[in-house]
Amino acid sequence: MFNELKTYINNRITLAKYDLVDSLSSMLAGGIYILIISVFALFLLLLGSLALGFILGSYFDDTGLGFLTVTGIYFMVMVLCILFKKKVKLILTNIAIENAMEAMLNQDDDDDEEDED
Repeated sequence: MFNELKTYINNRITLAKYDLVDSLSSMLAGGIYILIISVFALFLLLLGSLALGFILGSYFDDTGLGFLTVTGIYFMVMVLCILFKKKVKLILTNIAIENAMEAMLNQDDDDDEEDED
């Protein structure tokens, strides 16, 4: 009886470790996915900014003025982000919590599927 209880407790500890590894790996995979998308978005933003700078430069007949306009646009976006810092933080926190909960729910769904087998 004591050996069975000891085996049961060890199995529960092992299961908890596996669940933790599964949750962490899901969150890590989600983070890496976001990082990859962010890198591509950064390249898109950079190349789009260069294109917009040249387009506005040809419109104003002064390339420097075109890039200065793009810089002004980014400056205004930065100022808006600073002014609405709390709302931006709240949105980012909600996204992080939503992704973590989704990872945990996916783990629970995987557990349910294993129980059905």
